[in-house]
Amino acid sequence: MLEKHRIELIELYPQMFTWSVWKEPNTFGKIYNKVLAVIHKYFKFTRKLNYISQPNPYNYRFGVGDGWFRMLRDLIIKIKRNDKKNGYVTKVTQIKEKFGGLRFYVNGTSDVNWDYIQFAEDKSYTICESCGAQSNVGILNTGWLGTRCIKCAKTEFENKKSEGRIKDGITFEDVWDYARISKTIQTPKVKLKK
Repeated sequence: MLEKHRIELIELYPQMFTWSVWKEPNTFGKIYNKVLAVIHKYFKFTRKLNYISQPNPYNYRFGVGDGWFRMLRDLIIKIKRNDKKNGYVTKVTQIKEKFGGLRFYVNGTSDVNWDYIQFAEDKSYTICESCGAQSNVGILNTGWLGTRCIKCAKTEFENKKSEGRIKDGITFEDVWDYARISKTIQTPKVKLKK
């Protein structure tokens, strides 16, 4: 993921990426997280300092491609809004790609947030992880499953073939298959404001 996208996601909800010190939110922990978020946002040189006993949220790495940036941004915003209503902070333990889909692991959260996470994980199979395209998306299996649009899949296949990482005689059609989602993704109902 590009550095600017990584920083933008962290700045949406920095408290979400500082999970390992306080397991239960307390007053001191909440204040400490807010102060750290402000310091790191406005004094960027502090992001590289390792003097903080709590993990620095700006050290967090995303194990996914840039194509899923918008989907992750929307998910983090939804979780932040729901957490604000409930007075809780959801803590992310890991965000990665596995078997071609998004895996968004958290350290416990509300049922509403679980629904948001499940929806995003299901939706990830319909979005190219490399470029974000939502048409002609499928699974590329060149030893590692990846969700790609056909254009990115062909480029990746040709690059791996020229590097000798694909056996002779294997064609693109052998490693490419259009995505088949096992369950229907339904957009959640949203009340319209009048």
